Amino acid sequence: MWGCADSSISPAPKEIGAIAAKPRPARTPAQTGFDPAEIETLRTISVAPLSPDQGIDDRNIGKRVRWAGAVQYMEASDKGVCLTILYALSGEHGEPRWTPEPTYQTFKACATGSYDPELVRESTNVTIVGKISGKTYIGMGGGGSPGPIVEVEKLFRWSDCVAGDTSPVCKYGFLSPKTVPGD
Repeated sequence: MWGCADSSISPAPKEIGAIAAKPRPARTPAQTGFDPAEIETLRTISVAPLSPDQGIDDRNIGKRVRWAGAVQYMEASDKGVCLTILYALSGEHGEPRWTPEPTYQTFKACATGSYDPELVRESTNVTIVGKISGKTYIGMGGGGSPGPIVEVEKLFRWSDCVAGDTSPVCKYGFLSPKTVPGD
């Protein structure tokens, strides 16, 4: 699945004698509003096979990673914005794969500039590509632990909109941060 909900299963009739709706045909990449070349770029980008727990090791500073997850918190930094992300295992295309067994891993992804708050906010599913630049204490839910800091090279937003919705807030694909004039 390419990041959008699209069921090919007919809904059950609501009453006896009702006719079930015809299943919708599978949507092609062009119909869902994303560029398949972006998915291919995300899928094939060269990265170190590390998890955030491995990323806090000083030997991994400077290594390029691709990590998926959901934005938990956003905060301004002296250069732009830092996103605290709850890590998820990645699927075949680099998308977050939420499983019954959570990873309990978090990381900070920091970018120069800021992202459109309609597109990147709490609970947005993203995939980050960048280099590990250090580590910090990440406190969440009354606890916390050390987590790596990633300097964002690319941020891929996975839409949670229904397939075919072309509203601006349903955009998915690579997003570039907006910089403040004068920087």
